[in-house]
Amino acid sequence: MVKIAFIGAGSIVFAKRLIKDILAHKKLRCSKDGLVISLEDIEKHRLDLMHKYMVKYKQDNAKEMEQVEFEAMTNQRKAIADAKYIISAIQVGGLDAYKIDMDVPLKYGVSQTVGDTLGPGGIFRGLRTLGVFETIIKDMKEVGYNAGVKSGAKPLFMNYTNPMTINTWFCNLLWPDSTVGLCHGVQGTSEQLRMYVGASTEEFSFLCAGINHMAWFIDVRFKDSTVKDAKWQDAYPIIWEHFKDEPGIMGSEKVRWDMMKATGYYMTESSGHLSEYVSYYRKRKDLLEAYKGSEGGFDSLKHAVYYTGNVASANKLDDTYEKELAMDRIPLETNPSSEYGSHIINAIETSVPFRFNGNVMNKKGGLITNLPADCCVEVPVFADYHGLHPQGGIELPTVCQALCTSNIMVQKATVEGFMAKSREQIYHAVLLDPNTASICSPEEIRAMVDEMFKAEAKWLPGF
Repeated sequence: MVKIAFIGAGSIVFAKRLIKDILAHKKLRCSKDGLVISLEDIEKHRLDLMHKYMVKYKQDNAKEMEQVEFEAMTNQRKAIADAKYIISAIQVGGLDAYKIDMDVPLKYGVSQTVGDTLGPGGIFRGLRTLGVFETIIKDMKEVGYNAGVKSGAKPLFMNYTNPMTINTWFCNLLWPDSTVGLCHGVQGTSEQLRMYVGASTEEFSFLCAGINHMAWFIDVRFKDSTVKDAKWQDAYPIIWEHFKDEPGIMGSEKVRWDMMKATGYYMTESSGHLSEYVSYYRKRKDLLEAYKGSEGGFDSLKHAVYYTGNVASANKLDDTYEKELAMDRIPLETNPSSEYGSHIINAIETSVPFRFNGNVMNKKGGLITNLPADCCVEVPVFADYHGLHPQGGIELPTVCQALCTSNIMVQKATVEGFMAKSREQIYHAVLLDPNTASICSPEEIRAMVDEMFKAEAKWLPGF
């Protein structure tokens, strides 16, 4: 039996996508040993809704899913017991805490479009999350797959929860090689670049590396399949030529293209997100207006636009799922999405290798050689029977190295501050944030951090 525990299954839109992806792999779905998917969440209403949906999905496709079982519970430790794979999609404090992450910094002039990765919002979201992740790693060690066995395979924690780097770094400090952080920035951006090049999938290749939400496409290649014996060539000149002929291909991605013009390389995060990780765009109203891209969505630079979208989606969620549950039949999906999780599980279970970009530790500086040793980096990784095998020996261009390092220092201070339960070190983390530093003085940052600690105290025991 293979058991998968989904912690935060009440994040039902994302959970539904990932679980359907897993079940789309026939060798996982039809394993003679059976597949158990344990759904866990502390929010029982959402959990029950998700469980009802997956039970209906199995009933509507009974023959194809004969070997699959679903269980639902609010007990995290029970869900993790004997689980070989643990997936996280939690949001500690929910929308109430998220609102504080947005509102308090704005009082000090610090605006955030998303606020889940860096800056005051990302740092405090991380602090709220790390306490729960500490219990997940503890449960994995004590009751997870092969618990108590000193050698051999151990459970794999697949983290989808932001702030990705802070969370994944912390978990791997608690238990080395326990956790991989998974995001969809590389898949989405590579498709964007492929479109800019005008290439088919077979004509396009890339190497992307850096840190989560700031990984750089340092090598992008194109091979013309219509030309006999065509060789791979640098695709960046093609992108620039297409941009020259048709500037409109930039669309609403003004910040990303501006950063490519500045550095020479395209990176993984949408314009709204990216604007939060650097010191250039959010410090003046005229800059926010000039680079806003769009009025809504990830390319908007509007303050709290993602929070507002989350609130609107939450209000519609029950109606959406009740309609789906009322359908005569939910058809079986047999083509998994580009989300990495299901493909990694399938690769480990079948030993059919799968290449993806994952967040892992930069052990002894061996993966990205010019980023700090033992920080958390995002690099190409292969999965097979023996687990995960990151690609090493990558060197970033100096400008990309420097921009990543500015974010890494914030992440490092946050992880160390949480482990020491030190408010002063968390103040240092916010002090080092490029966007915040472009707007506030050190004393203003201290007042902001104090106010956030006070407002979020119930989610931050020990501080």
